[in-house]
Amino acid sequence: MRLLLSLSILCMALGAYDFALSPKRITSEVVCFFGEPNAMNTTNNGNMVNTCYLDTSKSYVVIDSGSSYAYAASVYKTMQAIKPLPVEMVINTHIHDDHWLGNGFFTQMGVKVLGSDDFAHGVDVHAPTRMQTHISPEAYAKTVPTLPDTIVTSDQTMTVGNLTIELRFMKQRSHSAKDMVVFIPERKLLFAGDLVFNDRVLSLREGEINGWISALDTLESYGATTIIGGHGYQSDQNAMKMTYAYLTQMRSEIRSALDEGLGIEETVDKVVMPSFKSLRMYDTMHRANVESAYRTLEWEQK
Repeated sequence: MRLLLSLSILCMALGAYDFALSPKRITSEVVCFFGEPNAMNTTNNGNMVNTCYLDTSKSYVVIDSGSSYAYAASVYKTMQAIKPLPVEMVINTHIHDDHWLGNGFFTQMGVKVLGSDDFAHGVDVHAPTRMQTHISPEAYAKTVPTLPDTIVTSDQTMTVGNLTIELRFMKQRSHSAKDMVVFIPERKLLFAGDLVFNDRVLSLREGEINGWISALDTLESYGATTIIGGHGYQSDQNAMKMTYAYLTQMRSEIRSALDEGLGIEETVDKVVMPSFKSLRMYDTMHRANVESAYRTLEWEQK
């Protein structure tokens, strides 16, 4: 019955906006769709986030459903052509809408969607989403903001098919209020969500610099050799290095500015970090990140 329902929904979804998606095989069990390292716009139409399918031998586990119904449908169609397995569950790593607005595509097939309790108080499904505002109406069509139906409040271990999957929470605000990662110990495989960025500057908009650095230290202790972040193409054991270097250098330079007695505007002008200028979104994100980090770090001197 689940297979017939899935086929029926896939047929209906074929009429939706079709993304030009390029799957990348990371391991024998993981295929990912790496989005453009940029903000959502009417050119990429939300194809700017990383979504991965984990093959557990009998079914797929999806890590982050993506930016819209049409995006999720396009990814699913591509994966069914590669290997026609049912989707067992979807895991949302955090509440930012580019990672979970594809949930509705899966819930109509009866697929279980897991997410943290941050969804219960951090998301207003009646408010316009960023995607709704920034991508084309055609790409956003059929998207209904759909929260996880299974709330996870603490670390959890589960067995799906032939794999043991660990859901682990960061201990404090990092990229968001409650970031969850997916770790497969026997494969040394880590899906880090937006705790790891590559090829573009990260966003501290709703994050906290000290918590984020602490979270990366924790992730480093896992000993993962395959690390897949929420944005960017790198997926080897060095995938966290850019994010860690960016945050630790920023913290060091802002602390020095505070020691000099510089105010926030002077610090934002001073902490330029030129070695990161080549990254996408530097011009739009970096100054805001410095300002956000300054507001956090100035409290250390109170």
